[in-house]
Amino acid sequence: MRNTLAMILAGGQGSRLTIFSSSRAKPAVPFGGIYRIIDFALSNVMHAKINVVGVLTQYRPSSLMDHLKKGDPWDFVGRNREIKVLPPYTGTHSSDWYKGTADAIYQNLWYIKRYKPKNVLILGGDHIYYMDYWKMVAYHEEKGADLTIATMNVPYEEASRFGIMTVNEENRIIRFHEKPKEPESTLASMGIYVFNADILTRKLMADAKDPGSQHDFGSNIIPEMIQENRVFNYVFEGYWRDVGTVQSFLDANMDLLNPASGLDLGKWDVHTNLEERNVADRPPAKIMSNASVSNSMLSRGCVIDGVVEQSILSPGVIIEKGAVVKNAIIMHDCVIRENAVLENVVTDKDVIFGKGSQVGVSGENVPNRIYPKYLNTGISIFGKGARVPDNVSIGRNCVIFPLANETHYTGTTVESGDSVGAEDA
Repeated sequence: MRNTLAMILAGGQGSRLTIFSSSRAKPAVPFGGIYRIIDFALSNVMHAKINVVGVLTQYRPSSLMDHLKKGDPWDFVGRNREIKVLPPYTGTHSSDWYKGTADAIYQNLWYIKRYKPKNVLILGGDHIYYMDYWKMVAYHEEKGADLTIATMNVPYEEASRFGIMTVNEENRIIRFHEKPKEPESTLASMGIYVFNADILTRKLMADAKDPGSQHDFGSNIIPEMIQENRVFNYVFEGYWRDVGTVQSFLDANMDLLNPASGLDLGKWDVHTNLEERNVADRPPAKIMSNASVSNSMLSRGCVIDGVVEQSILSPGVIIEKGAVVKNAIIMHDCVIRENAVLENVVTDKDVIFGKGSQVGVSGENVPNRIYPKYLNTGISIFGKGARVPDNVSIGRNCVIFPLANETHYTGTTVESGDSVGAEDA
């Protein structure tokens, strides 16, 4: 699609993911063993044959930039194809951040103007889904729309978390309410927009001059355009998951193990950067004589000599003899020593569980005392490089912060809801 340029909003902190997004932007969080969350949007752009994409970064972009590099895994190579990272440098101060989603695009209008596209496709980089953007752009042009918004029907009890649309018989959007307390419909915005480029430019320039604006698409640009322009609804009916919480992140990973979920990495042909941590060069996973593996995904370099059930293992994970891992996401190069038992666990990279340690096996479902709103469903989480000493028992909804080591533990038991280590490590 030579007449369409894509802009991916990838600067979000994702604070509800707690320690997993404390040192990286949410789109850079690993997913499904070898992928990162942003791979889904990038792969969709690649399959739609959109030649130029800008990735707007903000919060701790280093990990994301390392992942993107020059865009080779998504075929953004060659004279007419480009992926460009666009940081929020608005002037002489590197601390200038985007004021809102609309301001993020406004600050990078220069990039859009360079390519003179007819349409601008604006996406979030933090959802798990497959969408044929080509069909959405074709629908946008068929309707003669100034703006087309991708939507999906959500359960009524969840509608207050989204921007909610009301449409007429023509499928034209006539009302938009951002996170309404009493929704009048269940048609929710997915944060995926196709704009007429000229109209987008005019709207953003006017919005930038408005001192009372929040410079946000949902709060400012979209409501105004519904009143003044042709804004249409494009209904999406496929798999889509917001992985903004630890529980939803675990659930989406578990969907990979359920053939009926609709999440199919092979069918979607999701691409990623396999050069990081030399993933492409690691040997195949090895299943040893004492191993038992059921309904799980193992990545390259894994060595399994224990029990793995209903779990996702990233490259280089070692499960020693007698160890048991159930309902877990174990990221790159973690080690679970002999006779350790892990249930309902999500780890970052390079975590080591000592011999005989136990996590999530017992204890009440007490919300975490630091993150009670985000960690209250029984999952315990472990930050990058954390250590669990031998024979330590850790309850439910616990946080072991990055780089926590033996000196941070005050005994052999971490009660449910407690945390270990320094929050700012």
